[in-house]
Amino acid sequence: MKTIEFKLNALKAAKEIEDYVIEIRRDLHRHPEIGLQEVRAMRIVTDELTKWGIHYEIVQDGGIIGYIQGKQPGKTLILRADLDALPMKEEENNLKKKKVVFSAYDQAAHTCGHDGHTAMLLGVAKILAQHQDKIKGRVLLAFEQGEEMGGGIYNLCKRLHEIGGDGIWGIHLKNDLPTGKICVDPGPRMAASFVFDVLIKGKSGHGSRPDLSVAPLDCFTDFYNNLRAMRLNTLDPFKTITYSIGTINSGSAANIIPESLQFSGTARYLEYSQGTHAAKEFKRILEKVCDLHNCTYEFIIEPKESDLIVYNQKDCAQIAINAVKNAIGTDALQSIPAWMASESFAFYEKYFPGVFAFVGIQNLEEGIGAEHHNVYFDLDEDALKIGVAATVQYTIDFLDSEKQVHFTPDKRDINSLFIDNGFQRLINK
Repeated sequence: MKTIEFKLNALKAAKEIEDYVIEIRRDLHRHPEIGLQEVRAMRIVTDELTKWGIHYEIVQDGGIIGYIQGKQPGKTLILRADLDALPMKEEENNLKKKKVVFSAYDQAAHTCGHDGHTAMLLGVAKILAQHQDKIKGRVLLAFEQGEEMGGGIYNLCKRLHEIGGDGIWGIHLKNDLPTGKICVDPGPRMAASFVFDVLIKGKSGHGSRPDLSVAPLDCFTDFYNNLRAMRLNTLDPFKTITYSIGTINSGSAANIIPESLQFSGTARYLEYSQGTHAAKEFKRILEKVCDLHNCTYEFIIEPKESDLIVYNQKDCAQIAINAVKNAIGTDALQSIPAWMASESFAFYEKYFPGVFAFVGIQNLEEGIGAEHHNVYFDLDEDALKIGVAATVQYTIDFLDSEKQVHFTPDKRDINSLFIDNGFQRLINK
């Protein structure tokens, strides 16, 4: 078969459908749905895929996979976006002015940018469908449910693993990166994490005789101070890690020393060895401190290191760098530090070499730049065409590239991968 060279001005194509992408994004933003309840969003996606003649399948409690089959044989590239909103109310204003669109509901809001992710991928689908006869290989459009709460990742990742692929691409809009900029740096991009939830048990008593009691708060305070010192005393200073306490619950009255105290939090890191060491030290310190204070403890959730680091494979990242240069321009590229938040995209990257691009949405003159998951979060819609253009160009270049991608898929089956990383609950849903 004669090879057809696929050339396309990706930025021009993205600009031509910019209004379409913005319209979809605003519609999704007005009608947010939280994880595994994205009924309306799923219907919008399937309606649009049908409109562009794209075959799709519904993955129960997972999402949607659309199929664009090129006329020429070749590789398979997965393009992923997420569908869900957060269970929170947003403010109608951003940092300076009224937002162009805000949630119609008090119980849910797109304060992370997933509405933009879905809209961009639908824009990409529209462009690729129009040029399907020139595509070499196959494109899978993966729309994931429940990313924020880990609701759909198991079923969708399992199905994609069954289908197979040669690479994966995803985008996350980024609040502290200026509009017009994109980061596709190789290496770690988002952190792995572990959660801990601990119950410390002492001995209750009256506030007038603390000597007859064993205060779990004293034990926790000592543990917390030792936890803060752990970074200096036992962890490698050249390996990034953050950890924090998110909840503390204890006591019922001012004059009662409580029987117990429960606390929870997370640790996040960019190297698996650092996470392993931190989890081990956490448990060692907890045991020693509780013994010192005559307290006992039990894990509601035991700290268990995860190797789910979002990592841009270097060969794919180089294809992405060249794609951004070709489609948008060298000036659009900007390097930024890894983001210490975590992302389910890391699961896919255990089986497929990937690039997770950060696309800037910050426009301080317009009051856009609040943190993700913040009531004032907003995004600059001028950024959407940048994400569409970069995705289209990367798709073309990846499928056309004969460059060897040095990647070894994880040998674990899907169940073992999730169990080893502490996500047994998703398998048993």
